[in-house]
Amino acid sequence: MGGLSQLAGAALGGGGSTPSVRRPAFEVQIGSGSAKDWAGALISFSVEAGLAPAVDAAEIFASPLSDAPAAALADAATISAGYEDDPASAVFTGQVGAVRGSIRGVTRITAVNGGALLARLRVNQAYDQQTAGAMVSDLASQASVDTDAIEDGLTYPYYVVDDGRSAWQHIAALARKNDFVAWFTPEGKLSFGPADTGSPVETFTYGKDILALEVVSADPAFGTVSAVGEGAAGTQGNDAWAWILKDASAVTSQAGSGDPERLLVDGSLRTADAAKKAAAGAAAACTRAATSGRMVVAGAAVVTVNSTIAIAGAPQGSMNGTALVERVVHRYSKAGGFTTVIGFSLTPGGGGLL
Repeated sequence: MGGLSQLAGAALGGGGSTPSVRRPAFEVQIGSGSAKDWAGALISFSVEAGLAPAVDAAEIFASPLSDAPAAALADAATISAGYEDDPASAVFTGQVGAVRGSIRGVTRITAVNGGALLARLRVNQAYDQQTAGAMVSDLASQASVDTDAIEDGLTYPYYVVDDGRSAWQHIAALARKNDFVAWFTPEGKLSFGPADTGSPVETFTYGKDILALEVVSADPAFGTVSAVGEGAAGTQGNDAWAWILKDASAVTSQAGSGDPERLLVDGSLRTADAAKKAAAGAAAACTRAATSGRMVVAGAAVVTVNSTIAIAGAPQGSMNGTALVERVVHRYSKAGGFTTVIGFSLTPGGGGLL
């Protein structure tokens, strides 16, 4: 019996000692129900978030207990997750968007954040001499969406937002034109600014906390991007934004290299700086997409959209390095525990997967 105990301990990585186990800790609160009541009724939850124009959402499954709390449309919803030895941190903040019942009694609650509000908003509006950040802030205000850090970006002599696309799609387009990204924080606030190139929020090590990992390297969809704008605002003053140019070279810029080439014609690009930024943004997005991956790890609430992570110890050297988080899915269930699925891409600036 002693030999079997020692063998079991070794297999669990603890030698002759008791292996260390991290117990998930979570807090779900919807409407007037207390976190304690929801903890008793909760079966599982998942939170999915991504860069614009993806719309973040959370799914909560509650048991059919007679004393289970109820949820109603537009109720505030917050989810925090972590471990007992580390305080839980927010992974989602929003409001109830749908409540589904069934004859089995299980209640499925869908919660969304401001991305859904912006995705429903369609307006016809023109902006005169406004920065990209100012336009984003105005659209967020019209949708009653809270904002976090909103970078100014470029100033546009004249810019039109039409109802052919949602406000969220317009914000995603403005982000690309400024070589920015747009996303919602776990606290439910809109952010608009450059893709993160800072220190990794966490390093995931093969054989320790990585459950699955795959990396895809592919030829980029295009190599060189030529952005061509319209108007003479860049050379004849801001009031000349509507002038027709005989020679568009003043509002033309290239970024990237190699084939195939892509021509990006955009009437909102009325200065050389705007054309340059739009070409750089398109080229950077294409470069990131050429090297992407998916990883499943033990639950990591610290990983958020537009954060940087590091991968170490993978048997293939091409899988190690730093990457930008573009999509994250946090899942918890009593059967499966707490896991996080991370969708990532090459880090801008050349610091990506090595």
